[in-house]
This record gives sequence, structure tokens and C-alpha cells, in this order.
Amino acid sequence: MKEYLKTLISVSIVIGLFEVIVPDASKIGRYFKTLSILILLCVMISPISQIIDMLEGGLLDEIRDEIVEEDDTGEYQEILKDYLKQYSIEALKENLKDILLDEFDIPAEECDLIISTSEEDEELKLSGVRILLSGTSIFKNPYTIENRISELLDCECQVLINGG
Repeated sequence: MKEYLKTLISVSIVIGLFEVIVPDASKIGRYFKTLSILILLCVMISPISQIIDMLEGGLLDEIRDEIVEEDDTGEYQEILKDYLKQYSIEALKENLKDILLDEFDIPAEECDLIISTSEEDEELKLSGVRILLSGTSIFKNPYTIENRISELLDCECQVLINGG
């Protein structure tokens, strides 16, 4: 970083000295200004090439490996797995609410979803879905809903009525 700042300051000083010497009105002065701006820009963006070289050299891989190596307990992997599991369940709930609205005309505010999952061979498996209906949606045929959702997700589905 020190070398970069020294180079940038040196080039700026040299360009400033030449601008004082070369008159602005002449053609050479205009070309010199254009050239000096290009030189200054090249000096200013030179660290970008170093960053690209570090990325190509595997710097990010080394940082990731250090983080994973520091986590001997597997806590990092567990946190990531829990986050992905929760995100997947929330996304599935949103998609199921859209399906219930499109196919059965059940608004999202009149249904609550409970999704059960299990892990088999470190894979997240969907084991069941419970749909809790309320409002005017309680008059929908629960067996039709159960069959359709079971068919879509290949898991057990139960439709329950919220009496409150």
C-alpha cells in the first residue's frame, strides 16, 4: 500500500510540474493533458490487477479453508445446514400457499402450514404436511386437498379445521 501511494503521489507531482511548463493553449498542451489523465488513471487502477491475481491464485479458497479448519467441531456446517433447512421450509410454505390459492381458492391468511422433515443419509426429507384451515376455507373438501398435496409432495398430508 505504501508503494502504491508513493507511486500515485510521484506521478501526480511529475504531471503537475509538466503542466506548469507546457502551455495550455498549444496543441501539445491538450495532448499532454489527455496523456497525463490516462497515465494517472492507469496508476490509480493498478491495485485492481493485483486483486484479480490474488483471486485467481486461490486466495478465497485459502480463506474458506482456514475458516473451515478452525471449526473442528463442525459447528459452522451445522449452522449452515440449519439455515438452509429453515430457508427451504419457508420457501416450501410460500409455494404451498400459492398452490392452495390457485387450485382451491384458499387465501394465505386462512391457512397455516406445519411441515415435518427428517434427515436420511444427511439428506433433508419431507415427511409430512399439516394444513390448518380457518375462515370460509373450512368448507373446502379436505380429502381433495390432502390427495393433491400428497400427490405433489409425495408425503403424508393432513387437513385440519381450526375451530377458533
